[in-house]
Amino acid sequence: MIIYVDGSDLLEHFAEREDRLVVEGDHDRNRDNLTRWLGRYCEVRDCQAVLVFGTEQPGDVRSPTERFARVKVINVPYGGDVRTEIGGPANQAAKQERTLVVTADNRLADAVQRGRARVLTPAAFVARARKLMRPSDEVVADEPDEKFTGVTDEEVDFWLGLFGNED
Repeated sequence: MIIYVDGSDLLEHFAEREDRLVVEGDHDRNRDNLTRWLGRYCEVRDCQAVLVFGTEQPGDVRSPTERFARVKVINVPYGGDVRTEIGGPANQAAKQERTLVVTADNRLADAVQRGRARVLTPAAFVARARKLMRPSDEVVADEPDEKFTGVTDEEVDFWLGLFGNED
């Protein structure tokens, strides 16, 4: 299964509900949190996702594509159309595998529903996702579980012994 997500619509849904996933005023962190959350959902569901974000400002410069675990992030440049980045690829993917599109855009939903893809609103998708995910799966990581504190003396001795004290 592959999921195509309109990132702005899903972020807006979380923001309207004052979800802990959204940090007010920190757009980049919100995007990262959403990407991680969707990645954990994909791990639970054993699927892939394409998360599409439209650039809000003319001066925004982002990498055209990024990858996080099972999530491919597409950053549409200013003036680009998120619908074209989701609609065509989703209709093509639906010919070969189960395809889900998450959007609040009625025009995109109409275009995709003519094909074989299934469409969910952000609210319906989040409700479905939270039924499948445990609360521990949704935790947004601020800090790593364990911080790197350096190499232990035993590890240093091991590597020095292995390489014969070479400089």
